[in-house]
Formats: sequence, structure tokens, C-alpha cells
Amino acid sequence: MNDDDESNTNTNTNTNTNTNTTIKEQSNENIIKCNQTIESLFEKYKDNEYMLQRIVNHVNAYLPNTLENEMINYEKRVNRQSFLSYEQQTFIQVFLSKNQYFYLPNNNCFYEYNGKKYTIVKEDDIIHKLLSSISKDRVLLQWKYKTKINIIRQIKDRYLFNSIPETDTIQSILSMLTPFVFATKNQAKYFLTIIGDNIWKKNTSHIFLVSHKIKRVLDELNNIASASIGNTNTTHNFMTKYHENHPYENCRLIKMNENLSGDMWKDIIRTNGLNLLCVAAHYSNRYGDSDKFIENKSDEELKGYAHYLKNTSQEDIVNTFCARYIKSDENSAVSNGLKIEWKNLHFIWKQFLTDLCLPNMMYSNTLKNCLKEKYVFDEASDSFVNITSRYLPIHSDFIKFWTTTISVTNAQTQTQFDNEIEVDEICSLFKFWTRMCNEQLMTNGNISEENVLRILKHFLPDIEIIEEKYVLNVSCSLWDKSNDILNSFEFIKEQVKTNHKLALISFDDVYNYYYKYCNANSRSFVVSKRYFEKYMYFNLSQHIVYDTFIETDWILKT
Repeated sequence: MNDDDESNTNTNTNTNTNTNTTIKEQSNENIIKCNQTIESLFEKYKDNEYMLQRIVNHVNAYLPNTLENEMINYEKRVNRQSFLSYEQQTFIQVFLSKNQYFYLPNNNCFYEYNGKKYTIVKEDDIIHKLLSSISKDRVLLQWKYKTKINIIRQIKDRYLFNSIPETDTIQSILSMLTPFVFATKNQAKYFLTIIGDNIWKKNTSHIFLVSHKIKRVLDELNNIASASIGNTNTTHNFMTKYHENHPYENCRLIKMNENLSGDMWKDIIRTNGLNLLCVAAHYSNRYGDSDKFIENKSDEELKGYAHYLKNTSQEDIVNTFCARYIKSDENSAVSNGLKIEWKNLHFIWKQFLTDLCLPNMMYSNTLKNCLKEKYVFDEASDSFVNITSRYLPIHSDFIKFWTTTISVTNAQTQTQFDNEIEVDEICSLFKFWTRMCNEQLMTNGNISEENVLRILKHFLPDIEIIEEKYVLNVSCSLWDKSNDILNSFEFIKEQVKTNHKLALISFDDVYNYYYKYCNANSRSFVVSKRYFEKYMYFNLSQHIVYDTFIETDWILKT
């Protein structure tokens, strides 16, 4: 035994000795008090034989039996208390095991998890189920409300985001996100971990750059988080625009499906939003944070993309752009006729960003100054000289096509039918124009809808485009859409006279006759059903009934 052990033993011995001494002293004091009480009673009634005899009887006959009964009742109460306490602990343990309830103090809400899905539950519903279970058990009826208070207190200590979702719940969320929102499960897990970090308020300096389309989707998730968990900052660090105050070190990239349907996403979030948030919080706990997930769990492709800005300097990005998208004549001391206007070069930069799925992480003036350091710049023409790009011809030819064939109408002064052209129709018209054009062109006319939208938004920002599909208040000299429909009316009337005896004909049938007319006359272009119905509403409104039917007597009236 060392000195410390001997010291501790001595201390414990002294403590026990002191305790025993205190108890003995208190006992002696009580004996003295009792003796004094009896002596005072005898002194009080010393002249009363009857009362003296009663004192003797009470002390010798009644007091021992009374104390014995009290001792028995006391032991019964202690045993009963111990039994109920044990039963209460067992009941609480079983109840909370069978019913997984959780709580969030920030919004004072209770939640239930059934092993597959999390739901918000009212406290009254929990109490009703709890009291019903106690009533069935019956053992704890006397402690019903005491047990209720105890269980509610324990549930309030069970923080929702400390719960661990079952595998079925996790896989359900991952299947929901992949491949609808993300191409791989690793990308989905990374996104969930980021959301979880925001719930736990981790990595508060990080910025996640996304497109405008994706931002609208994230806003829906933030709305669900606000309503279900009282958190209004679930997606606060997802940005659509880069700001130079954000160092690349803090910027992260997320690759998501930009064509995902907003309505489908809303339905998914409304039914599974709480599950997604709980899985996200779990992933943040499990992996530490989103950066640790990338470092320890992701594949190299995801790691390289997510941390592209973190691991790449502004100079490296510009160098990559120049190497892949610009061809320069570095040996030419004078102008050789090659040049790219800044507005065109800026468009090619946007093409570079799109092709690499990168956000615009550089201000246009910053990019322009970086390029000035690499290439000769002519201030007068706002052009970079002695350079060209293989991406230049397509949009140059498209702009020429637009300026020579497209007319724009001022919507505010327009009184007649407002024309529109669909983006896929513009692609077809451009290809048609390149084939018939007598000028020497640099492209074969093949252009994607995405590229058309990029060109229009960059070079013609005042053009009104809705749903990324319809270009409003424009017409093309190559195809008079309204006149096409008007020319088909005689054919349609003959078809109606021959095949329809009813008073009404549906829009679908009329459009099918128009389509038949186009095929019979080898028309190069056919207007969409949407445009056809829009034209009919404008020109035959007095003959339209039940929204989608036309009176067949319009044949006689037109």
C-alpha cells in the first residue's frame, strides 16, 4: 500500500467513525428528550392516580404495538414505492423503445419515427397514446400523471437530429435523389452532408455555387425546412453568383441535373422533405462534415469537381480556357486579320464554363484584364487581335441569320396576334437558312436548343423567353406561321364538311386536319398544337365553346 492509499483508508475510517459518533449522539439526545417528556408528564400528574396509570398503560401497552404497526406500514409503503418505481422505469423504457419520439426545442415540435418515415406529431397525441397504454397496463394507474410528466421530459431530451435513420429510410432518400437529381449516389451523399452541415451550423464560411435553375429547387427545400424543423438557413450558402469577396478557398461546386422538373421536385420534397433533412443531419454526424466526406469517401472525379475552385487559381482557370478554346498566332508581329471582339470572346468563355459545368467564378472585367495580359488588345474595335476560336463560327452565323430573317415586335404597341417562335423551331429555321444561303458560311447549320438560348441571352438580352422554350414577339421571314394556318382553312373546311355531322368539332380534330394539310402540301414546317390553338382562340373566339370545341357552322360564316 502506498502513502496515498493509506491516506484514503484513514480518511474513510475517520468518516465512518464520525458518522457513527453523530448517530450515537443523536440517539442519546432523543433518549434524554423522551425521558424528560415522561418525567414531565409524571410530574404534571403526580397527584392524579388515574392519569399516572394511563401514562404507564400507554407507554407499556399501546406504544410498542403502535410502533410495530407503523413499522409494518412503513415497510409496505417503501416496498410499494420501490415496486412502482421499477414498473415505471420498465414501462418508460418499453414505451420509448416501441414509440420513437423526438423533439426540437427551437420550434417546440415533437416528431415520431416509425422506422421508415419521420412525421410531425402533436404533444396531445403522444399524451393520449401514453395514458391509454398506462390504463391498459393498470399497474401504474396511481402514477399515471407522474409517469406522463417523466416520459414527456425524457422525450424532450431526445434531440431529433441525434436520431439514426434506418437503412430503408436512407436508401429511400438516395434512390429519390439518384439519378433524378444527381448522377451518382456519391454526389447525392455529398449534397446531403452539406445540408446536414447547415443544420448543425458547420463550415459556415463555405459557399456552394449553383445555377439559377437549381437555386429555385433549393428554395423549395428551404421552405420545407422552415415549415418542418423551423430552420430558415438550410440552403443559405448556395449562391448563384460569384462575388470577389468570396475567396476560391471557400468555394465549392455541386453538379446537379439542371433539367429536373420543378413540379416533381416539389412533390418529392413535400412527401419526403423531413426524411431528407434527418438523413442529411445523420450524414453530417457520420462523416464529420462535407469536406471530410470528399476527402475520405468520394471518388476522384467528384473530389476534383467539388474542390475545383479550392484547388485551382484564377490564373490556372484562364490558362485552361485559352489552351482549349483560343488559337493564337503568337509569332505574328502585326495584325494578320484574325480578331475576336470582346463580346464574342466573352460568349466563348461562357461556352467554356458550360462545357465544364462550371459557374461564372470571375467578373467580366477581371477576365478581360487577364486576357489583355496574354493577347494583343485593340481598344478602338474592342477586340483581341491575332487570335481565333473554333467556337466562333456557329454563333457568328447564327447572329447573321437572326439579323437578316427575324423581326421583333414591340409587345406594348402590338395590336394584332402576337407571334412567337419555339426554340426548336429556331434551330430548324437556322439549318434551313444555312442551306439556302448564298453567302459563304462557316457552319453546316447544326445547333442545339441550349446553344440558341445561350446566344440569345448573351447577345440579345432584351428578347423575352418563357419556360426556356418560347421566344415571344418575334417572327421569321422564312416562315409565316399565321399565314400557314390561314392557308389551311379551306382544306380543313372541306374535311369537316365531309367527315363531321355534329355541331361541334374538337381542337384536336381540327389540328389533325391542319397536320394532314401540311403533309399533303409538303410543308417544311408545321406549327405546334400550342401555337395553333392560340391562333384559333384569337381568330375564332366567337365560335369557340366549352373551351376546346369549335362550332362547325364557322365554315359557313368565314
